Amino acid sequence: MTGGLHRESFRAMGTICQVATTTGPGDLFLASQALAAARTEVAACERVLSRFDAGSDLSRLNRAAGAWVAVDPRLIEALAVALRARADTRGLFDPTILPALTAAGYDRSFELLAERAPLPLESWQAGARIDIDPVAGRARVERGAAVDLGGIGKGFGATRALDAMRTSWPGLPGGLVDLGGDIAVWGTPSEGGPWRIDIADPREHEQPYGTLELTSGAVATSGRNTRRFGPGKMLHHLIDPETGEPAAAGPLSATVKAGNATDAEAFATALGIASVDAARDVLASRPDIAALLIPHAGEPTVVGPLPLVRDARTPRLVVNTQVGAFLWH
Repeated sequence: MTGGLHRESFRAMGTICQVATTTGPGDLFLASQALAAARTEVAACERVLSRFDAGSDLSRLNRAAGAWVAVDPRLIEALAVALRARADTRGLFDPTILPALTAAGYDRSFELLAERAPLPLESWQAGARIDIDPVAGRARVERGAAVDLGGIGKGFGATRALDAMRTSWPGLPGGLVDLGGDIAVWGTPSEGGPWRIDIADPREHEQPYGTLELTSGAVATSGRNTRRFGPGKMLHHLIDPETGEPAAAGPLSATVKAGNATDAEAFATALGIASVDAARDVLASRPDIAALLIPHAGEPTVVGPLPLVRDARTPRLVVNTQVGAFLWH
């Protein structure tokens, strides 16, 4: 099909966000409604899931650790998918790493971080218990523990925002949600064919390594080359649940393609601290998920059926997966 791309940019969840729809003649009103629905859902997810908002449902849950707390259904759903991701990644992804993250120095929104030395962690233990009661609309986190949904929250928000667009406009020909590099797509872009998303190579000043071709689903990238903090910018946000410290093992970046952005983000975080062998082991039970692992040096590794094209000559969506800005080339 031919048409245009109607899109909006805004800031939410501490990052640059964009939403877009494929449009044809006479579709502008419906497209605008769909984009508004997406933005409304992203704002709702941020209000519920942000650890930097003292009034969010997640912050209330963490403050009341050990007790049941009535929370928004979005938080219950996000906790449920986070627990499933912890099981599926064999603990490489862990939503209860917040105490370790704050001890390392990531204790406020990234742009507000002050340089300080890491604080010691007392009696660190991964895999803290989280209980959810969907019927009663409540949740509970183990006493002494705290939950961070920063990464998976963006994937969760992107997934729900795309669903909101499709609900608002049942005839939506194509849609994209990009929350800081957590990208969910559906349908057909304005140029026709699949959505073509460039994956940056962090070793080559973010030049494209290759292009993913998606007709639906999602992609997310996790890496340690951006969002560094602490003395000399030596620390990063990818915590190894076994040690409670920024991970030493893992690739420079891990890009994951999955059926939805929530899974893509969770597995990108997990594979961002994994060896190639561990990544293959984890994905062996999830044939629906594939990954591109770019090491500090040497050849990148593809795990699973990744729709990666190394020499894309057709129009494509150029995405800096660490920032989220995009444009058509």
